[in-house]
Amino acid sequence: MGKPGSGRAASWALLALGIAGIAALWRTGALAGEHGWVGPFLRGYFAAWVCYAAAGVVASRAGRQPRWLLVWIVVAAIGMRLVCLARTPPLSTDVWRYLWDGRVTNAGINPFRYAPNAPQVEQLRNGNWRRINFKHISTIYPPAAEMLFAGLARVRDRDAEAFRWAFALFDIGSVLALIALLQRTGRPPERVVWYAWCPLVVTEVTAGAHVDAFAMFLLLVALLLAARAGPRQGPASGLALAGAVMAKGYALLAVPFFVRRGGGRVLWPFLGVCLALLAPYLAAGRRLFGGLSAYLGAWETNASLFLIIDRLLGEVTDVHFGLTRVLTVVAVLSVVAWLTWRQRPGTEPLLAATFAAFGVQLFVGAPTLPWYVIWLAPALCWWTIPGLALFTLTVSAQYYARWLLPGDRAAHYALLWAGYVPVYALLAGQLIWARRRRRR
Repeated sequence: MGKPGSGRAASWALLALGIAGIAALWRTGALAGEHGWVGPFLRGYFAAWVCYAAAGVVASRAGRQPRWLLVWIVVAAIGMRLVCLARTPPLSTDVWRYLWDGRVTNAGINPFRYAPNAPQVEQLRNGNWRRINFKHISTIYPPAAEMLFAGLARVRDRDAEAFRWAFALFDIGSVLALIALLQRTGRPPERVVWYAWCPLVVTEVTAGAHVDAFAMFLLLVALLLAARAGPRQGPASGLALAGAVMAKGYALLAVPFFVRRGGGRVLWPFLGVCLALLAPYLAAGRRLFGGLSAYLGAWETNASLFLIIDRLLGEVTDVHFGLTRVLTVVAVLSVVAWLTWRQRPGTEPLLAATFAAFGVQLFVGAPTLPWYVIWLAPALCWWTIPGLALFTLTVSAQYYARWLLPGDRAAHYALLWAGYVPVYALLAGQLIWARRRRRR
């Protein structure tokens, strides 16, 4: 609760910070060239993050706010996404794989059966085909995502605009779902600014065009349905949760918490929808998981603890990567099991367990790509975690700054740890402080 009379000052501060954040995001687009966009992007991103962090602090500490402020937060969030749609350079090539998968599906071919370079789908190649990365690997995206790709590719199959706009709309839906969740849990709805104005979320959803926006929206809908159902959680949340899992596997980490809360009323609808969505693709057989297996068997980009463990095991065994993958998966699943066992009744414990599981995966597992942090960003709407707020800056800065130093592995590692060390220091410091306060 803020001091008496602080509400008006906070309102005007948030108004100014929202405008400044939009202006900063406008600056993320400038120079062209192969990597000429990186410098302007990072400068604009940093300026937007400063505005975002200040807005989050103001919203968290202010007292009761006028009704127009929440409207302004949503309007500014829409403005930020529109600016990035217009200005921010493409941050990823993933969308071209989405477009390809949709094109393949619309041609009546199972996208899990063939990699983009397979001769069986050569007749479907067009100008976008050359933009696809890792053409030798079949798709890694689950069935609900594939269905969305097919639908958007029917709308517009020559460029990525339909995907970028659709993901931006899903993300605004996430903002509205978070507002409803905050109100349901008795938190100030203005705290949604921690997600709505987050530069990482804004840029990765629009300029990055990542399907995580679709899956996150479905997960938040599932959480909202669970919150509205109360102790007797009904099947509706299980249906939405199945959609989230079938859109992006990250949501799978949340399943035990929903089942612990709702039991069979959640589990059976969840399994039924998952099987229904999988059914059209089962003819691919083992190839259904071929792309995902290749992905998990090679990618460690931007990881932290995973990278350390892998390097240590590399000194004693040639199968260090696979062993590291097994060890980290076991570690994450063990934490999920512990969180499930310790889960208390209520909506906030469900939220806490869900976001804690995502955090463990991000910091222990691999890869830790900037757009994966979208899954953890909503936690800031409930809990003030300085290390996580900083992580939304450093995870992007360390990832994209690598393009300024192509091929320099030593510099890449230096950037990696320059980003992670302060984040871990803040997280550890907050944990130690909290334990000391409890002891007192």
